[in-house]
Amino acid sequence: MTGRAKKAVAAPKKKANGYKMPAPITTGEIIHDTTMKKKWRIGPSIGVGGFGEIYSACDHDSTPKGSNYPFVVKIEPHENGPLFVEKHFYIRNAKMEDITSFMKSKKLSSLGMPSYYGSGSHDYKGEKYRYLVLERYGKDLWSLFTDSGRSFPAPTVFQIGLQMLDVLEYIHSRGYVHADIKGANILLGLKKGTENQAYLVDFGLAARVNDKEFKPDPKYAHNGTIEYTSRDAHLGVATMRGDLEILGYNMLQWLVGTLPWEKLKQPKAVQEMKEAFMKSVKTSVAKMSGNVPDALIKFFEYINTLKAKDVPDYVKCRQIFETYLKSQGVTRNSKLAFTPTKKTKTSKTITVDDESDEEPLKKSPKKKTDKVVRRRNPKAKQPSPEENGENEEPKESEKKKKAKRKSSEPSVLVKVKKPKLAPKATPPVKKNHTNIATQTSIEKRRSPRVVSFDSPISLEMGEKIPLKRSKENEPKNTSADMFEDSFEKKKSKRKEKILVSDEEYTEKRVVKKKVTIVKPKGRSWKDAPTVMNGRSPPK
Repeated sequence: MTGRAKKAVAAPKKKANGYKMPAPITTGEIIHDTTMKKKWRIGPSIGVGGFGEIYSACDHDSTPKGSNYPFVVKIEPHENGPLFVEKHFYIRNAKMEDITSFMKSKKLSSLGMPSYYGSGSHDYKGEKYRYLVLERYGKDLWSLFTDSGRSFPAPTVFQIGLQMLDVLEYIHSRGYVHADIKGANILLGLKKGTENQAYLVDFGLAARVNDKEFKPDPKYAHNGTIEYTSRDAHLGVATMRGDLEILGYNMLQWLVGTLPWEKLKQPKAVQEMKEAFMKSVKTSVAKMSGNVPDALIKFFEYINTLKAKDVPDYVKCRQIFETYLKSQGVTRNSKLAFTPTKKTKTSKTITVDDESDEEPLKKSPKKKTDKVVRRRNPKAKQPSPEENGENEEPKESEKKKKAKRKSSEPSVLVKVKKPKLAPKATPPVKKNHTNIATQTSIEKRRSPRVVSFDSPISLEMGEKIPLKRSKENEPKNTSADMFEDSFEKKKSKRKEKILVSDEEYTEKRVVKKKVTIVKPKGRSWKDAPTVMNGRSPPK
């Protein structure tokens, strides 16, 4: 009774999927493998799966340095099922001599198929556990995928695709299908020389190839990881063409980042989207963001030609992948690169005070992706307004900054019609001069206001009265003055006295309306002699 009570207290909880999780096992626990006649020593835990826990392990007689345990032990309570399926798959198909024989027949230097090292049952604190001993591998592709910003370089995707084709051909030749290919189940080698070899693990859903007539089985419908499950697996049938389809979905995700149906929760909705995708692969891929090589589209189109019981043409699939790699200057044995080579979005912005002509950042040289933004020094001498042409249109940013017009010319733009007489040649003008009222009549004006010299304004100002030149041969009245006086008169609503005679007239200007140009030491255009007919003054 007492023993039963203790067992009930220490009983592990069940997960949501119904599998019972094992109680933590103490580091240093010895496992006796009666089949292989070996002893294994348990190390620190390295992960928890959906069915049990994974511990690092080593031979009982060896003493690994630090955490460098060369093996792993997968442990689950005896009443669970996944490890039972995986254990028997390894016993039948993962012997070292079988793997070596296949590699020789295919002339492969390496194969991503894990080797079987041992299995059995173990009692721990009154609880019976099932265990499986395998070689320890490195990081999984899903972790690398998320660390790389959910994107792999295209050559890397096709290199991994080639390695997985080799493993699938081996598994299919043994009469099995994997049915659960995904980044979390693909690990990189940990031993020296195997860092660029990917290994396909987790055969908990491995099933024998069905030799009977293809018939949907509702009992096993939607089996596997929903994002990558093949159309056949959605119907409850595991097929060899289904394994290729699952691999294709993984490669597509590694290229574009997200699958179209990835956020859907209903298996039926996911199945319908996959059916639509495979009906027109080229059109569906074109709608996705990201660069998908034609080689992957050809791979999907080849899968569509296969029947349920067909054995895939692995040579043809390899040729599709290898042709693309050759076009990129990469071979299947090249080093796997998981970080994108070009980072266009992560460019650095460097701000530099523009005080001198020296090269910025002498201590840390610029990279090609760095942008240098020069910040203007307020104390530095600003360029003169004369550096640019008078008739140049001011920039939009400058227009927004000028809330009020800081000049003595009229605040309304006028459009003057072209005179009947051909205008004389205009002398060189002051650069960046913004007096639009005195521009030549040949130029196109942008304002909708049109004023001609026959307008009432001209009549009111006494255009018909002949203008006489003074002794200094300077014109006393110009078109600009007339326009300015008329607008000032309307704006201020003040009557001004204009003395008119046959020879000359004088006028009283409003001093308050006169504003100097921005340049402090510059000379105003009004201070220089002007030319008739709205011409700009000489420089």
